Formats: sequence, C-alpha cells, structure tokens
Amino acid sequence: MKIALYGMPGAGKTYILEKIAFIEVISGSRLLRQCVPDFDQQNETGRREARKGLANLLAAKSDFIVDGHYAFGDEIAFTDSDGQLYDAFIYLYIDPATLESRMAISPKNTRYLQYNIEAWQHFEIAQLRKYCHAAEKDFYVIDNPPCHVFEDVSLVVEFIHAVYNGFSCLSFAKSCVAEILRQSEGDTITLLDGDKTLIIEDSSRAVLGYKTNLYDGNFYTGYQSWKQAKDFRDLVYPQIIYPSVHLREDILWSISGPTFILTSGHTGIWKNLSENLHIPSFCGPEMSADTKLFITKELQKNGKRVIAYGDSLNDYFMLKQANQGYLITKADGTVSRSLYGRDLEGLTIV
Repeated sequence: MKIALYGMPGAGKTYILEKIAFIEVISGSRLLRQCVPDFDQQNETGRREARKGLANLLAAKSDFIVDGHYAFGDEIAFTDSDGQLYDAFIYLYIDPATLESRMAISPKNTRYLQYNIEAWQHFEIAQLRKYCHAAEKDFYVIDNPPCHVFEDVSLVVEFIHAVYNGFSCLSFAKSCVAEILRQSEGDTITLLDGDKTLIIEDSSRAVLGYKTNLYDGNFYTGYQSWKQAKDFRDLVYPQIIYPSVHLREDILWSISGPTFILTSGHTGIWKNLSENLHIPSFCGPEMSADTKLFITKELQKNGKRVIAYGDSLNDYFMLKQANQGYLITKADGTVSRSLYGRDLEGLTIV
C-alpha cells in the first residue's frame, strides 16, 4: 500500500507522520533533496524532472506513506508519475485563516501569503479529486475540527491505519457492482440515494435524533462517511416505526427494472427500509460520493445504462456520470446548498 499525504505548506503533515508507526514513513522533501542536492536552484522544468525521478524511485518500494504537495502557489508540483505511483491520496484540509497565521510566522512559507490561500487549497482538492476519479484512485479529505487545529491526531492516524489495512471506497464499489450484476438482468440499472431522495427526511435524524456536522466542509469523501459510521456505532438503533420517515412516492412510481439504493445513512435503518421496499441497498463506512461515482462507472464498463437519483453533493458525481441523472430538489424547489456553484448542466431537476 502506497499512501500519499498531501496538503498545503504549514498544514501539519509532518506532525501526523511522526505519530505513525505501522507503515514506513518517508519525508518527500527530504528524500527529494537527497536525490537532487541542488533541487532548490533548479528551474521549474528541472524541479519537475526531479519529482518524476523521486516517484520512479519510490515505485520500487512496497508499503509506505509519504508527504507531498500538489502545487506551490501557481507552480503545479504534481506529475502523472505521482498519480500512477500511489494507491490512495489523503488530503489534509486546514482552515485557511489558520494556514495564513502559520505562514505568517514561518520564514520558509511567508512568501505564499501573496496567494489566495482558500482558493489555492480548494483548487488542489478539486484537481486531486478529478485526477483520482479519472484514474480510479482512492481520495480522502481529512477536514479540521471546529477548533481549526489537530491537537489530537489519533483519529487521523486511526483512519490512515484503516486505509493501510484495506479501507477503500474503490474496492467497496467494485464489490457492490459484482453483487448488482449478479442480481440484475437487462441493460438498464437504477441507482437511488436514500435520505432526502427516496425518503423526504434524513433518516438518522428522524429515527435516532442524530445530527451530523461531518459534512459541513462539503467534502463528502470516504473519511467523512467512515467517521460518521463510527458515530453510528455509539447510537442505540431502535426498530424503525413508520411514519418516522416518509417515502417519495413520485420517485417510487417512476422507477422500473433493477433498482438499488446507495446510501451513507445508518446501516440498520436502511436495511429495514430496503427490506420493506424490496429494493436492495448498499451502505456502510465506504459509501461516499466517490464510491457512488465508481459504481456508476463500473456498471457502464459492463455495458449497463445507468439512471441515477440523488439530492446533494454526496450524489453529484454519480448523477453527472450516469446516462440519466435526476437531481431531487427540496420542498421549496431549491437545490441542496452543497451544490451551490456546481455545474448542473445535463441533469434533470425534479
């Protein structure tokens, strides 16, 4: 397992790596300068070739985690060799104001204050995610807690350990597709989101009184779904009682043929709902926005036409990839706030 830990200058990648003992830890910048002592005197082309050389060197190794950067200001450091090298990319997101304050007191990083830190960080996340979607690589964003700093990184280290031990949205997607194909006949498959799509409510809130803030950063990667699943394990799951949730009858009436629910909601709740609706469901800590995209792409590779229904950024990539994507609006006809600024062209608004 080859893991890349990316993030902005001053994000705190080194602090996290110092806490990892279950896999070899490599300092990318240190190793790069060992291989190319005059790296800092090289022009942009020379630095890019040096980074490719480092990636080729690391390709000969087996299990490790290494820190890295997608860009330095307006200079892109990421190369195709990096993309091909790693099995999983983990991005450490830090509040932009916190990053700026750290850069201001760092002689090495002060020069980066000329850039829009917030825009730079979101550019890196968007570009890395886009690459991982195209190359079918796992991508996770670890977003910072409310206090904006990771004083305790034990949860982050626990997640990295889970990735090292096989946690993978991509692998889970492929296992879901194998089961979907086993259960399906015909050329068309329908994929349904659960909460606020097939049902009106957020099921875990309606049934369990659980309200999450894990998606406030609007990242919706496997880290957020993994963390939510940890929260769910601490909740007592009662037998679902109708009308705790209300079905979207218009959606139910519109579907036909092989149909499957893909949800990051509470596994017990959705197991009960899917059994009552006679619609198979797939859920769990690996069910993220990226997982839904990978399921859609894999079904299409197997010659299937995919119809998809969803309501938020957790479904967005699936909806855009599907042959026909239906975006479910809120009761007032507006779309989820998580989709503000997103390209909705090609989607059917319901």
